[in-house]
Amino acid sequence: MNVLVLSSSDKVYAAVTQLLRLLGGHKAFRATTPRQAKVLAGQMDIGAAVVHADGADAEYRDICLRLAEDCVGTVFVPYRGDGVDELYASGVFVAEKPITKATLFTAMRGALGVAYGYEKLRRENAKLKARLEELRIISRAKCMLASGGMTEEQAHREIERRAMNERRTKTDIAKEIIEGNTSE
Repeated sequence: MNVLVLSSSDKVYAAVTQLLRLLGGHKAFRATTPRQAKVLAGQMDIGAAVVHADGADAEYRDICLRLAEDCVGTVFVPYRGDGVDELYASGVFVAEKPITKATLFTAMRGALGVAYGYEKLRRENAKLKARLEELRIISRAKCMLASGGMTEEQAHREIERRAMNERRTKTDIAKEIIEGNTSE
């Protein structure tokens, strides 16, 4: 999983990348400013982000909100300042400073676990959308056949028969029917 690390501190970046290796070899991409983080997030698929806020800067809070909204399953923020409730409400995982390495490890493991779950749901959603599109195409082809005098059941059987005889998917046959390129 690609992990965006926003930190101007070399020490923090080294600690986070070491923990990422321990947690399964995730690929870290570093940004030293919120602006760089915004650019990186727009260019690649980011699964999680670790934002090391160098203070209660509104710019860091804003990038966390944007990452949580646009492209990241989870965002982890060692943070002390105003706006923590707003971050929580947006789905940002917040840890207040000071934070130990053991606490950081546990928090990152939890955050990455949530990111995996989010990614799994996203893949499942994509599969369901593709299946719905296939069913829509097949249904449209059945309607076209039904307008030619077949019942819905006969149209269904016709699409299945052609698909089996031609060793093609029902969706391919349905697309052919819709395009008017049927061969009988």
